[in-house]
Amino acid sequence: MAQRKIGKSPHTRRRHALQRLAELEARQAKLERSRPRTPAKRGWRTRRLTTVAHQIRAARGQLTRALRAIAQAARTRTTAKAIAKEKRGAAARKAWGTRRARKPAPAPGKAIPFLTAAGVVYVWPPARSDRSKVASHWNAIDTFLSTGSSALLDRFAGDGIYDEISGESLRFVIDPRIIIAHSDQYDFGVTFYRDRREVSRFAA
Repeated sequence: MAQRKIGKSPHTRRRHALQRLAELEARQAKLERSRPRTPAKRGWRTRRLTTVAHQIRAARGQLTRALRAIAQAARTRTTAKAIAKEKRGAAARKAWGTRRARKPAPAPGKAIPFLTAAGVVYVWPPARSDRSKVASHWNAIDTFLSTGSSALLDRFAGDGIYDEISGESLRFVIDPRIIIAHSDQYDFGVTFYRDRREVSRFAA
């Protein structure tokens, strides 16, 4: 019988080992079912069973080595992916840090007021849309204090902005108790944020 050609891939070696093992176990079962009548044939059957048993052990060894090679390859791939992911993450963090370092700081006096749970602070959202939202939030606070209606405030539930000065994300305050508690800090005049009726000017 010609020797089976073993492929280099661990999966190919596993497949060949499984096929070989199935063939040998089938041959072993056939020999064990046979009942030779002459002493010569019984001796031949015993020798064949011994040979097949050795071949089965060898096939199982090949299967074990193939499975180990598959597991090792999987671990290597996982490690390589983790290393590549970490490298991409480090490069992204470095690029983000570089971009942030290149951003000019807000001009003096350009920071705008923002209400937090601790009171009014001054922030600088780099996005114009966020600055517009801050202006709209103050309009909603003014409307609530003037009319008692919180309908405009409810639109800001779960929303927030990114503050470039502190480097933190800040949530809009919509709790009436907090708004009333800090109401003595509000000055809706020109010095507070220019003209609260003209959001476009505030967001510019």
